[in-house]
Amino acid sequence: MSAPHPMNDPALMTSTPFPRLTPGSVLVAHPMLQHSHQLALALHERGWLKAYWSGVPVAAPGEATPFWMPEHFRRRIKTVDIPAALRRHPMRFQLGLRAGAKLPPAVRGAPGDLEHRISHWFDTWTAHRIAALRPQVVIAYENAAYHTFAAAKAVGAFCVLDAASLHHRFKRRLLQEQLDTPFNAKVNRRKDAEVERADLVLTCSPLAAESYVAEGVPASKVRPLMLGAELPAQQIATAFPSPKKAPRFLFAGTLRRLKSIDLILQAFDRLAREGLAYELHFVGDLADPDLAPLLQGTPHVTHLPGVPQKELYALMAQADCLLLPSRFDSFGMVVAEAMACGTPALVSTCTGAKAMIEQTPGSGWIVAPEADAIHAEVRALLLDPARLAGARGAARRAAELFSWACYRARAAALLSEVLH
Repeated sequence: MSAPHPMNDPALMTSTPFPRLTPGSVLVAHPMLQHSHQLALALHERGWLKAYWSGVPVAAPGEATPFWMPEHFRRRIKTVDIPAALRRHPMRFQLGLRAGAKLPPAVRGAPGDLEHRISHWFDTWTAHRIAALRPQVVIAYENAAYHTFAAAKAVGAFCVLDAASLHHRFKRRLLQEQLDTPFNAKVNRRKDAEVERADLVLTCSPLAAESYVAEGVPASKVRPLMLGAELPAQQIATAFPSPKKAPRFLFAGTLRRLKSIDLILQAFDRLAREGLAYELHFVGDLADPDLAPLLQGTPHVTHLPGVPQKELYALMAQADCLLLPSRFDSFGMVVAEAMACGTPALVSTCTGAKAMIEQTPGSGWIVAPEADAIHAEVRALLLDPARLAGARGAARRAAELFSWACYRARAAALLSEVLH
């Protein structure tokens, strides 16, 4: 592995006296789920968790799920070894999300507005319960920490913001976007206040951490904490590429320009015109309809709109290379999942998961998010396919370093270092 990122240097941390991590001292609160259950589990494994509140339920091993819950929802519940006594999962937020999704667009607002409003609602719900719980440390998540941190400060708690994305101003400049609704402006004002109130900001990657420092957040309170992934053991054991006539490249996720789908299609269309053989598979829903003509017009493309998770792992294992050359991506969980299948990845310089490749040389390739750069790298791989096969071992080694178990160990070590 490479040297620790500069922001992980303890000498950069502020000298403010921090509370100690003591048994049953930390609250983790998240309106949805993301990776919050893994952080809560890391704390519980060391006896530090006081409560885990999530708008999406989880279940302990052997725990029965509510009889009234639809079967398709029950199958999606994650199993996490945290006792029910430490958890609260109010269903009102999921019900509100589903009810709101049925409203006409004029009422629901722009894409993402509904999710933001549900997160703000959860933030208020959490804040109203802080005084009674009196945690020493509160870990809340981006866009759901505004009121929570104010309430936490009132009881003297240390505030940790887990930020899932790049800093919003950095992201806007990177994508050359402008604020287009008053509600977006309100969301971003809240995000700025959350960062200001936080004593510590956790990001999903060094790239994301750098975006916060670039926007003036003191490096002393920003720490990257790389995420992970874990597949069922039997799927890892049986993961292997299927025989095929040409190398297979796979994109898995929502198809949108943000993920550089247009750039991928431009690059592969050019490769087809050069007479190079390949298979290009896309798994995921099409979010930007204007990409449909490009998708249909590019040779050797297969599009599967919806695939169950277990089947997706099999498709990852059968691919020779995962593609995620995003215009920006705070981390890119799919990269860790693909590597757990032994599949190397081609990512962009603006994708947080590039750190996996940087720390495990040979496990993939890093390119600029440009059609020419994608074309050049893929062309080189098609002309020398042995490089694809040779990268599979390094990809597996990278996956071992970025499992959820390793994430929990990193999280516990970081919090112990900071809070002690």
